[in-house]
Amino acid sequence: MKKNTLFAMFVMCSLGMTTYLGAQTTSKKKKKKKTENKINADSLAAARAADSLAAIAAATPPPPPEEENPFADLVASDSSFANDFELDTSRPVDGYYKQTNLRGAKPFAFPKENKNNIKFYKRIWREIDLTDSANKIFAMPGETLMQLIMDAIKYKKLIAYQDEHFKKQLTYDKVLKIFTDSAIVPIFDSITGEQTGTKTVFNDFNADSVTKFEIKEDIYFDKTRGRVITQVIGLSPVRRLKSSAGEYLGEQHPFWLYYNQCRNLFAAREVIDPQQDIYNESYDDMFVQRRFRSRIVKESNPADLRIKDKYPNDEARQKKESERIEREIQNYKRNLWKY
Repeated sequence: MKKNTLFAMFVMCSLGMTTYLGAQTTSKKKKKKKTENKINADSLAAARAADSLAAIAAATPPPPPEEENPFADLVASDSSFANDFELDTSRPVDGYYKQTNLRGAKPFAFPKENKNNIKFYKRIWREIDLTDSANKIFAMPGETLMQLIMDAIKYKKLIAYQDEHFKKQLTYDKVLKIFTDSAIVPIFDSITGEQTGTKTVFNDFNADSVTKFEIKEDIYFDKTRGRVITQVIGLSPVRRLKSSAGEYLGEQHPFWLYYNQCRNLFAAREVIDPQQDIYNESYDDMFVQRRFRSRIVKESNPADLRIKDKYPNDEARQKKESERIEREIQNYKRNLWKY
């Protein structure tokens, strides 16, 4: 009885396992069939999309070729140009010879002289003609020495003196009044055209009207250093006087400047002249190094006469006398140590 029961149970388990395995096989076949159907549908959709893109590509013209980037070699290929290449905003410099400007520069100090070691030779006055090509650095258009001086007097950076002895000071208004030219202009009636009177018209100051400077300098021998020294003492513009009819009346020194008071201003103002290879130099350098062409117009004498006062209306004799004094100074320097 027990054997029959066990056999019946074994048969029932075998039938259950067979049914379960058959169901699993049927389920796998159904899933495989669904997957194959989905793959076939996707392939058909992809083929249709490819055909559509081909039709669009055939109807649309090809895009123009991209422009070659001239900076491609300057940056990495895996990064953008805008992020890796920054604009250089450093201040431009006009050539490697160009140094910083002279704004704020200070003049070098002259050696302190011991009066006991100085043998005074003479005092002379020189005229610097700005129309001479050798002196055009002082009258460059838009950057004239005269305009610099007038601006400094206006803003109280320089003191103008009435005479060469530096006794009485002048204000800017008084200096400007000296330079202001006036002319008498007739007045006409607007209806009849007849002259009804005259009026005085004042012209504005023009720095270009000053075409000469005069310097006063001392020449002395320093026994300590054993050399002859020429030092500028004063500086003055020279103004030509004309009548209302335009006739030349003579020359005038509107004011004088004490040169030592000018040095701070002149040392901080740069002058440039490419034709004469002048760079990074100041007005103070030009005067101290005597880089100008001048003519002697006066030497110290008991009568305090100028050369043109000695030989009026004789320019040839005036030039000859000026050259004589210049030659005498050079001979003094040359023969100083001659035994």
